[in-house]
Amino acid sequence: MKHLFLTILAALLSFASFATVFPFTPSSGSLCVGYGEFLVDSLSPGGTWSSSNVAVASIGSTDGYLVGNSGGVATITYTTGSGFVTGTFTIDPAPAMITGGPTSFCVGSTATFMDATAGGVWSIGSYGGSATVNPSTGVVTGVSSGVVVLYYTVGACQVTSYDTVLGGTAPIISGPTQVCSGSTINLTDSLGGTGITWSSSDITVATVGASTGVVTGVSDGTVTITATVSGGVCGGSVYSTYTVTVGPVATGFVSGTGALAVGGIAPFYYYGDGSGGTWSISPTSVATIDASGNVTGVSVGTATVSYSFVSCGTTEYATTTVGITSLDGISGYVMFSSGYTGSVKVWLIHYNPSTTSLSALDSVTVYSSGTSVYYQFTGLPTDSFRVKAAVYDSMGTITTGPIPTYHDTSFYWDYASVIAHTAGTSDINENINMLYGTTSGGPGFIGGNVTTGANRGTSGTIPAVGIQMIILNTSTGAVAGMTTTSSSGAYSFSGLAYGTYMVFPDSLNYGTTPFSSIVLSASTPSFSTASFIQHTISKTITPDSATIVSQVVPSVSSVSAFPNPTSGKLTIQWTEKATEKSTLVITDITGREVYKSAISMNQGAGVTSIDLSALTNGLYMISVKSASLNYNNKLEIAH
Repeated sequence: MKHLFLTILAALLSFASFATVFPFTPSSGSLCVGYGEFLVDSLSPGGTWSSSNVAVASIGSTDGYLVGNSGGVATITYTTGSGFVTGTFTIDPAPAMITGGPTSFCVGSTATFMDATAGGVWSIGSYGGSATVNPSTGVVTGVSSGVVVLYYTVGACQVTSYDTVLGGTAPIISGPTQVCSGSTINLTDSLGGTGITWSSSDITVATVGASTGVVTGVSDGTVTITATVSGGVCGGSVYSTYTVTVGPVATGFVSGTGALAVGGIAPFYYYGDGSGGTWSISPTSVATIDASGNVTGVSVGTATVSYSFVSCGTTEYATTTVGITSLDGISGYVMFSSGYTGSVKVWLIHYNPSTTSLSALDSVTVYSSGTSVYYQFTGLPTDSFRVKAAVYDSMGTITTGPIPTYHDTSFYWDYASVIAHTAGTSDINENINMLYGTTSGGPGFIGGNVTTGANRGTSGTIPAVGIQMIILNTSTGAVAGMTTTSSSGAYSFSGLAYGTYMVFPDSLNYGTTPFSSIVLSASTPSFSTASFIQHTISKTITPDSATIVSQVVPSVSSVSAFPNPTSGKLTIQWTEKATEKSTLVITDITGREVYKSAISMNQGAGVTSIDLSALTNGLYMISVKSASLNYNNKLEIAH
């Protein structure tokens, strides 16, 4: 049963449906014969409406209801005591009924529909089924079973016809798109092979098993493979096609950066069908490449990057070039011991003599997808610099992930390795070995506050917000975690194992005295008064004396050295019953003394740092001795 519907495509162009403001400027619109629309002038109510041609369009004089009577053009006028406005309206006759085509037809078959009104456009919509239509001829082709709606549009008016597509759904073919002569590939279909018959458009190029979908290459060329489902409601067939190329695959292409600095690293990518290939580069004196396509600059020059693969017994090559330039700056790698995927921000920190302070001169964001990611800063003047890296999700509390770290392995700016750069030269391999939080979960808790205002000339203190707080497990010499102070200046660490801890604020330009010798045990599992004061004139952050009284004079002297292994910078942390001089000695495995230093250990808690970067990698012995101390331990140096 075919249904005929008249619908409006375009309402009055100058009027909104049933509530259109008729402005005091000429307007125009379109309407279908037999349809009506209210016109409204809300700016000057009480006027009267009239039509220049009531045979084409009539309008209620007081209610403004416009009706299309016949095809043509009419001028609508709205008159008030202060004047009038006019608008021209085109009344479009409705197209004739759609005729010709059947009420149902099969998937894969065609049906021709007609309309006696010339000049229209055909289109189609879906109500469960799908079909295509030629917009000028009205020829419809069934695609999948279900109801479709056919539209014929002339001007602002449209007629429709609902029809049914009969038959099954065409199968979806999947599988490789290339095969070598004499080789085979397997094609599959979405129907699981049920009722499927396979065929080839050219058996001199490739054949296909009629029931298996196994394609055999015969000679180089392109062939169309068809999967057909026979029978069904229509007694006909439904089919899908798939294009297969016989012969070597296309070479494809290689893409990557066109220029790379000495010491820099950049990924290169192959785009094409030649999977499973091999990367190479020449000459290797200029650049090297790994198995994943990562190129590393070695010296100034130009290198050719190649991706090769074998296809149908032929080795194919895709190539590009990369220019290696002088760095004229600082570069290195951010190193992750357990790998990291995500964005990493690296800061270039510079000492400004005019302000006598450190500040971030520049920064760069890089993306890591493994154990290291390259960074670089170019065009730098002769000066001293520090670099710092942080992963993008490290602004909150870190307990087991990478924490913000300075070159080469430091949680504190004053322990960072300083890079003395000379303009026009390359400082490469200035790596940042990321430190990790090691909190494994436990009953312990440490917290406190950081306030600022001392030496500021104010009557009181205010919260120090956003201060980075590091907690060290001095029992193991490992960083336990990191957090930042809140809007109230508070911070806390939970999930700590029993042991001895030190809390260490890190803020650029501020010298820090840590809150040391916080002992967590079964009897005292928490310590919530590890508070600090930030002194803004002296540029120091020190423990709040009101919360550290119980730890000023320890009953037992102790010392620890960390990190161990160390890449060069070693921290010595102690608690002393009285202020004493101590001697630090480092010997190699033969007992030969390689380092010696005197340390003045103040009463209570203290910390200092020594630089062992001049020592070679290996195993050493460290001893710290005073009147009350005799510390000995193994020390590993690994640059």
